[in-house]
Amino acid sequence: MAEKKIKLADLVKGSGFIEIPKDWHDSDSPKRAGKRSIDMEYGDEEIVLKAKVGEGEADRGLIIKHTKKGCQVQYWYTTPDNIVPVDLTADGTSKGKSIKKVTLGHTPDKD
Repeated sequence: MAEKKIKLADLVKGSGFIEIPKDWHDSDSPKRAGKRSIDMEYGDEEIVLKAKVGEGEADRGLIIKHTKKGCQVQYWYTTPDNIVPVDLTADGTSKGKSIKKVTLGHTPDKD
C-alpha cells in the first residue's frame, strides 16, 4: 500500500503560516522582485522560530510579530517563554547589551 503524501498546505493549516505560491520561486516570475525567494509570510500573530543548534547546546530562537508600527523581534533562550536581553548592533555599531524587544519601524511606501 502506497503512503499518502502530506501537502504543505495541510501542515500549516491553522498555524497562521501560509504556503508561498510556487511561482514565487521561478526566476522569471513577475512576483519575484529580487534574487532571494520568500520562505514564509507572517502577520499580527506571534511566530516562534527555533534556531538550529549543535548537539548539547541549549535551544534558542526568535519571536516575531508584525504590528501597525513595524516588526517586533524578541530573542528567547531554552524556552520561548524565557525572553533574554541581547546585544543589538545596527550598521556595525552596538546600540546596547540589555535589549529585550526591538521594533523595526515601517518606512513610507514609495510611489
